[in-house]
Amino acid sequence: MANPQLEVSLLKPEEAEEFMRIRHEVFRPTINKILYSRGEPSQKTLDRVTEEIRDGIVNKGILYLKCVDKSTGEMIAGARWRYAKPKEDRARERTWEEVEAGFTVPEPYDESEPELFRHLFHLLNTNKRELLETRPYYTLITCAVLPQHERRGAGSMLVKWGCDRADEAGVEAYLEASLMGVPMYERHGFRPVKRIELDMKKFGAEENAPFVVMIRPAKEQPADPSTAA
Repeated sequence: MANPQLEVSLLKPEEAEEFMRIRHEVFRPTINKILYSRGEPSQKTLDRVTEEIRDGIVNKGILYLKCVDKSTGEMIAGARWRYAKPKEDRARERTWEEVEAGFTVPEPYDESEPELFRHLFHLLNTNKRELLETRPYYTLITCAVLPQHERRGAGSMLVKWGCDRADEAGVEAYLEASLMGVPMYERHGFRPVKRIELDMKKFGAEENAPFVVMIRPAKEQPADPSTAA
């Protein structure tokens, strides 16, 4: 059951910096060590991330969400969903050209190890290509809850929002989870399909970074009476 004190809605472009701050704080001990492996990101880099979020909202149709505590007005969590769908409205699958166009790799940040940065995106893109092929899907790219607001249901509400949209569209939902995140995603119907590892040892780390690829099956859509014989 959703927490009545919390509210999920689409992020506004002017809220991009606040979203960035939450994401950066939550992921400092985990994914940030991959993205910014050479050190803490500068203000220049944080400004770039903020602008990327704003551009994603305004120009790229990326679905950024915020979760707000209604009693304080504070943004306590955020998520990033994307709907990979065919350009043609009536098409049931994407073309391979559309698939490949979605696998762009951004330029590394000043604090990135370029080879590691590109290796991460190559690993993630390779698995999407292999497991989803040309099928449309919703993908959860980011889900971040401030530590002091964990266990209030914010993360679950952000996940459910995208799952509901996937069900409405009759498509699968896809994500790469940390090992700790798997149980929560399973409660929303995601199933582990593959474990992958980012080769961090190659870049001097003591251990590799594991992820669990999870897919939530498409909800069967009701038959269209207009197509009945």
